[in-house]
Amino acid sequence: MADIVVETKGDPEKPLVNGVKNVNGTKPTPKRVHSIVQRDDIPSDLVTAAPKQRQGIRWAPLVIPIRRRIETLVVVLFQLAGLIALAMFWFTAANPLTWPLLVPYLIYLTLTPPPSDGPPSNFLSPFIRNKRFWSYFTSYFPMRLHRSVELSPEENYIFGFHPHGIISHGAWGNLVTKATGWDELFPGISNTVLTLETNFRLPFYREYLIGMGLGSVSRKSCEGLLGGVPGEESEEAVHKTIWDRAPKVFRKRKVMVSGASTPTVGGNGASQLHMSNGEKPAMKKGQGITIVIGGAQESLFAKPGTLTLKMRKGFLRVAVRTGASVVPVLSFGENDLFDQHIPEKTSWVHKFQILIKKVFGFTIPLFHARGIFNYDVGLVPYRTPVNTVVGRPIKTIQSPDPRDDYIDELQDLYCQELERMWEQHKEDFAPNRKAEMRIIR
Repeated sequence: MADIVVETKGDPEKPLVNGVKNVNGTKPTPKRVHSIVQRDDIPSDLVTAAPKQRQGIRWAPLVIPIRRRIETLVVVLFQLAGLIALAMFWFTAANPLTWPLLVPYLIYLTLTPPPSDGPPSNFLSPFIRNKRFWSYFTSYFPMRLHRSVELSPEENYIFGFHPHGIISHGAWGNLVTKATGWDELFPGISNTVLTLETNFRLPFYREYLIGMGLGSVSRKSCEGLLGGVPGEESEEAVHKTIWDRAPKVFRKRKVMVSGASTPTVGGNGASQLHMSNGEKPAMKKGQGITIVIGGAQESLFAKPGTLTLKMRKGFLRVAVRTGASVVPVLSFGENDLFDQHIPEKTSWVHKFQILIKKVFGFTIPLFHARGIFNYDVGLVPYRTPVNTVVGRPIKTIQSPDPRDDYIDELQDLYCQELERMWEQHKEDFAPNRKAEMRIIR
């Protein structure tokens, strides 16, 4: 694994070549600085210095436009959604009258995985996906969505979102709620943002996530939402009903008794109920999934004015297996929404954070921002602009068993596109940066 730092020097009045400033009209060669970083280490330059003495708390004025109050309320409700769901669960668990409904629900919650055959939705979707409600969320910062090129609805895509930040507000506002114009910028592309499968095991919170259209980030879910792997039969197709699991002799007997109107059985004994003449169903088109690539580990790197990305390869293998194109998404301002205390990697605090990550799959950053009625103390994000840029697609060659060298080649192309996006937009969207973008592989 290595750190990649892109440094360019040149006349600011010179034109751009592929988004990078040139010198004397020639395309510069990016200077790469490499250093070894262990998987769970915090880069030393991100470690927080001794805190400065606070002069005092700046309180918000009493007279503030009602719209700004509503914007703050919506952001607070978003951040408290998990706690609200937990409180609802304990309230119903403490009331014996709700047990006849709660016990079957908990069984259902335990045995049923999140949807993986199409964009998730439930009976809550029409109510909680209200664009007017979520427009207050996006205008709080404010958030903007930008595209580099148009995307064809005849292809499938995996969108890699960077950076994770503390809570990934940019992914939620721009890609989950679609309040910033996703449907207008990318018509015909159904995008599903993915999160940890453990979140779908939390009572009532699961229904909230599915209602908002979120899916699981497991490999089975990723491939299912993209239409499956060409040439491979899904588990749902093979084991769709109890009758499909019955011994082969009983399925043949069923065909003989029922006559011509009964679905025939092929040589491999699989039911042909949904296929005619042995043809496979057409692959889905216009499907997209969004994965926050850095995950919990990258949240420990979130520091205002910096952009340190943790690169992975699993999503690239899914892209090659399904034949989907990969599209980098870079969210400027995501790391500026909170201040974070980053401890030394030898401290017990950092070791505890890594332990939580390994056991539960998430971590606990030591962050703070502003409050509801003040500008200095609290957990409400700062009002910092978030500009999310969707990059250019990188096509893949479909293969059910991708080679490691091909995955490495795709990762290089992917990082080059991230660097291009950074160089092209950093002056507009990150003017107060303290360092250049860094990618840890």
